[in-house]
Amino acid sequence: MSDNMNNNTQGENAQLGQSGQQGGEKADWLDKGIQSIGNKVGVNIGQKNADTAGDFANKEMKSKEGFNLPGVH
Repeated sequence: MSDNMNNNTQGENAQLGQSGQQGGEKADWLDKGIQSIGNKVGVNIGQKNADTAGDFANKEMKSKEGFNLPGVH
């Protein structure tokens, strides 16, 4: 019985670690799209890099067009 409790605790800690890596921020459609395109062309783009590129694209869109991309946080 203590093995089951130990396994459950480890699983909960792993889940907490995964959400901590993302900084509590969910990936929006633009970040996921950037990662997907990277996978299709054979380049591994991490969550942080996709978020940085998505933020840059959204910032450029706002400076040129005056509004953010819809659905991007």
